[in-house]
Amino acid sequence: MLHRPTAVAGDGAVALRDQVELLVRPGRQCLVPGAAEALLRAETGSGSGRIGKDTVTSAAGMRAVTRAASRDESPLPLLVSVNQEGGRLNAFDWPQVAQLPGSMALGAAGDAALAEQAGAVIGGQLRAVGVTWNLAPVCDLAAWPSRSAVGTRAFGSDPAQVARLAGAFVRGLQSAGVAATAKHFPGLGGVAVDPHHAAPVVDELPTGALLPFRAAVQAGAACVMVGSHTVRAIEDRPALASRRTIALLRDDLGFGGLVVSENLSIPAVHEPLGGLAHAAVAAVAAGVDLVMLDSEISRGHQTHPQRVAAVRRRGDVVQALVDAVETGLIDRQRVAEAAARVLALHHRFGIGPGATLPDWAETNEEAHQVADQVAGKSVTVVRGTHLLPLVLAPGAVLAVVRVPDVGQRRADSARHAPDLLSALLGAGYPVLSLPAGGDLPDNVGAVVVHGYDTRTGAGHRSGAAAEAARLARCHQVVQVAFGDPDDLAGSPADVLIAAYSPHHGSAATVSRVLSGHLRARGAVPVEGTGW
Repeated sequence: MLHRPTAVAGDGAVALRDQVELLVRPGRQCLVPGAAEALLRAETGSGSGRIGKDTVTSAAGMRAVTRAASRDESPLPLLVSVNQEGGRLNAFDWPQVAQLPGSMALGAAGDAALAEQAGAVIGGQLRAVGVTWNLAPVCDLAAWPSRSAVGTRAFGSDPAQVARLAGAFVRGLQSAGVAATAKHFPGLGGVAVDPHHAAPVVDELPTGALLPFRAAVQAGAACVMVGSHTVRAIEDRPALASRRTIALLRDDLGFGGLVVSENLSIPAVHEPLGGLAHAAVAAVAAGVDLVMLDSEISRGHQTHPQRVAAVRRRGDVVQALVDAVETGLIDRQRVAEAAARVLALHHRFGIGPGATLPDWAETNEEAHQVADQVAGKSVTVVRGTHLLPLVLAPGAVLAVVRVPDVGQRRADSARHAPDLLSALLGAGYPVLSLPAGGDLPDNVGAVVVHGYDTRTGAGHRSGAAAEAARLARCHQVVQVAFGDPDDLAGSPADVLIAAYSPHHGSAATVSRVLSGHLRARGAVPVEGTGW
């Protein structure tokens, strides 16, 4: 929490407000001082509590910001949260940061020791820049076709394997001194729509949906994030406002740590509960300890009016919670126990002025190495192993066709990853890079069609698969999916490869597999696949 209260116990309105301030993130501290922040404080009486990636643009800059903020006079260590899952969702997606392939790649590798190592190196990167709370791992089950909110963010569809890998990732992350957050309880596996855009309702959970959360709890996960979806078999109410759902987490799974809400600032999350303030009150009353209005690391640029509006919305939430206690809607002891859990998280994982932070260059280099290991064990040849390595006739060229992604997912940093495949293949083949839909010259010996996520929805062939079908009439075609593997569904390509991630390690592994320098070892970790 970024507001640093002077009192958190005792009687009276001041103590109550200070306790409530602990329950709402981001807090009120100015993390990046400057003219914009001074103007904001003058207008609202509060700091923004956020670190904007438009102003902090490097790992060194982030480390400097958190170092300065941790020296702020306060009884509490600094605790900054971030979404750094690996693969699809990485808030720290600057070019100099090693990006790990993500959960489904770990599922394809099927190696719990590697999952623990991945968690440890991500944790090392975060702690090296002073960020010690990660909103990961995703413990939801994958499905076929993929769910837009989950996809490659999930380890797979087999509950036992997902549990094994999720527990290992939690152990690795927290061994680096970074709090883990298992999400999105009680599991999004059966949800057909993206909770960022709609309010999902399902009758019941998929078989085994709770196993990964149980494993994360047993591994010592500091936090669990409760989702905004409704599971009628538990209670006909969004999970984050459901007493029965949170009782299931506390009583059945035995979780004693911090319960966190999904991002309440998203309209699809708060509107079913009557708006942002009402949703926050409902969540805390149901047993949520901390309501998220966003993580501290903000993507994109916010104008001054947008920042003012965000600070005022936060103030409205705090006031609504105070009023709810004073009118008896929320029990005072409920707030006290929630505040105590927040304080415990600060003292366990927060950083103070004398905290030792790892060396950034060393931790980032280690992450590069682990990223390559994950990619090397996860890339999967789904069809056409016997056609590899690709061999071209003398004078022939390899055409590489990139199909643009459809950009359907919210907050997907991997969509902006650079296109690396053509340059990597160029080390071993004469390569001709071409746009989708164009004609190929006569000297093309084979075609590699690739994309990140080009599928437009269930039941429709992906854009990449359609392009592969067009070109397969006259050429040998390889199709590579750098996003969800169901981008390959229905493709007639001679060779199908699932890479699970567009980042360097995955692209380099695909290049080595095609050229014969590496044998693919992964297995698609999702049941029900159809190619």
